[in-house]
Formats: sequence, structure tokens, C-alpha cells
Amino acid sequence: MPKYSVNEVLDILKSLTESEKLELQESLPSVLGTIATAAKAVESHSQNVEGITIGNGNSGINFNQLQADRGSNINQSKIQARLQNVDVQEALTLLSKLKQDIATSNALNPIEKKTLEIPLGTIEGELNKPKPDKNLVEQSMSALKKGLTGVAELADPILKLAPLLAKVCVGI
Repeated sequence: MPKYSVNEVLDILKSLTESEKLELQESLPSVLGTIATAAKAVESHSQNVEGITIGNGNSGINFNQLQADRGSNINQSKIQARLQNVDVQEALTLLSKLKQDIATSNALNPIEKKTLEIPLGTIEGELNKPKPDKNLVEQSMSALKKGLTGVAELADPILKLAPLLAKVCVGI
């Protein structure tokens, strides 16, 4: 079999019919999979394929594998992950402020304040996990609402926190 340069192969690919291109597309993952295992990193070279850089110092590479059947759409968005992270940070900030407000509130006695620490701590713990337990967050939020019923000064922070937690939980 003759040896072709990458540019020559690309020129050949441009001349393929649609059905040949489809056949090539279906076979390509198995062909490239065998190449990837045989490849050796050269110290002074690197290769970038679809945002993955392979080469010198690749100990921190995070590979994400996606697979879909024909006709499926895959949309992996880093922006969505960043937005969710911003939502989590905002929820944690609101939670911290709510803790302070509860601690300084004159409308709650010490036992009520201590009781509210449990759902507050649970929500905070879940938000710091990579995959928070949606049900636990919802149950904790419900307990907070019940514990703060009738405390008008703390209604606003709860009203801000509830939709934000719902938004974070939808992304789980």
C-alpha cells in the first residue's frame, strides 16, 4: 500500500462521494483508536485534537468522551457549567448571609436558631459536592421555610435563595 502525506489524504477525501464519506465517518473512530494507543509522546511536540492537547506535560489532561447514534445531537457546554458554578457560589453567599441574619435575629430564640443550623448546614454541604442530592436540598429548604414562618425579616433571603437552589438542582 502506498504511503500518502496528510495533505494528499485530505485531497483524496475531498473527492469522495457522500456515501463514501459516511462510510469513512463510521469507520474512522476504530482506525483512529488504534493510532492513539500506538502514539508516543515526543518531548518537543504536542498535538491538539478537539481541544485536547497531547504532548509534553500531559499529566493533568481531562478527557471527556461523548458518543451518539446517527441523528443524535450532543451539546457539551462549558458555559453552562460555569453558569451553574456561579449559581452555586451565589447560593452559598446567600446561605452565608442567611446564617448571619438568623444568628443576629431577635425574632428567634436560641433553640430555634440551633434547629435551623441543621438544614442550613445540609444545604451548604450538598452545594459543595460535585453532585448535590436534589431531594436533600429540597427537604432542607422546606425545613428552613417552616422554621422561619412568621419571621418577616428573614423572608427576603429565603425568597432569593429558593429559586436559586431550584436552578442549581435542575442542573444536577
